[in-house]
Amino acid sequence: MKSHTVEIAGQKYSIRSDATEAHMRRVADLVNARVKAVRGAWPAAPAAQALALAALQLADEFCELEDHVVRERRETAAELRRVVGSLAEGAAAAEHWVAAAGEGPESTHAGPER
Repeated sequence: MKSHTVEIAGQKYSIRSDATEAHMRRVADLVNARVKAVRGAWPAAPAAQALALAALQLADEFCELEDHVVRERRETAAELRRVVGSLAEGAAAAEHWVAAAGEGPESTHAGPER
């Protein structure tokens, strides 16, 4: 695990993480942008409240995205089941045609007469 130093709302934090420096900087930038937006809407907000509101907004977005991913996975799984069912039906039909072709008249399958 690596140690990263990030600055959020003017405070430095040391964080241990397996993430890259670039990822941690991106995360900190996202939090700082949200804190700035909260402070823009509520300039007198104490730092702790601005951070709490920013955290709530980010958590809300995360939950919405998580719900979206769950819905997409369910829809994808249902579509895959439908496609697999169609393929199974097609394979069964192909097997039927192959079997029927093998039961055709002898003249169709016989080699040259001797």
